[in-house]
Amino acid sequence: MLEKLAGPIIGALIGYCTNYIAVKMLFYPKQEVRIFGRKLPFTPGAIPKGKPRLARAIGIIVADDLLTEDDIKQKMISLETENAVVDQIVQGLSVDLHTCVSKVCSSELNYEEIKNRLISELSSQILDSVQHMNLDNLIVQEAGKAVKAKTKGSMLEMFLNDEMLNSLIQPVGGEIVKYINEKGPDFIKEELETKIDTLGEQSVIDLCNHMNISEGAVRKIVADFYHKAIDSVIGKLIGNLNIAEIIEDKINAMNVDSLEKLVLTVMKKELDTIVNLGALVGAVLGVLNIII
Repeated sequence: MLEKLAGPIIGALIGYCTNYIAVKMLFYPKQEVRIFGRKLPFTPGAIPKGKPRLARAIGIIVADDLLTEDDIKQKMISLETENAVVDQIVQGLSVDLHTCVSKVCSSELNYEEIKNRLISELSSQILDSVQHMNLDNLIVQEAGKAVKAKTKGSMLEMFLNDEMLNSLIQPVGGEIVKYINEKGPDFIKEELETKIDTLGEQSVIDLCNHMNISEGAVRKIVADFYHKAIDSVIGKLIGNLNIAEIIEDKINAMNVDSLEKLVLTVMKKELDTIVNLGALVGAVLGVLNIII
């Protein structure tokens, strides 16, 4: 009986050991072995020896077949990703402008400096525009028209000819222009500061609501912009990333122990199956040898 069982047992043991050694030789030895100056065959193991070729092959497969431009684009424009991006942007637009600018600036002082520069520039532009309107002549013309309209059909119309009206109104226009030139800058700056402070307390969403633009409309605008950005940028982004090269460099940078751990994490069950299958084949051959 023992003699009959010896064949299958020995066959199973040989098959198991053979496949076990073959699997181990995928990773071991990890370094080249030399005896008397001559390299020992099958050293280093298959994976350490072929790591550069394996890294390049995996990089090309991932970039060309597993992680294509269309795959990334579809993931980027999926409803889940789109909603997450839009939510973040709308959340940012819901923060008051003062806080937004303060975050961009390194300090509150910088914010105040920017605000003061903006007020100074805007007030200068507004005053310059007013001064280029020939306001004194405009006042004479428009005030003269108003007086004529008011006195039309009355006795005053007979006395208030154009020359008299001009002589009466022109000094007033001059005084108004003088007042604007003297007091205008301070008045404009004060008004601008009030308006900017009021705007600073509001968010972009609030400003949109004042213009009858709902948050839903803002979300749609942001989503449309996001889609256009993805369509125009994703191709250049993938080209610049060079996914195949990144993966190849990553694998080449891994030491053999890390690479072995990575492979075993993915294929340990399959490799164990190969070893066990060797034992099964050896046992079957031992049984066939007895029968035959």
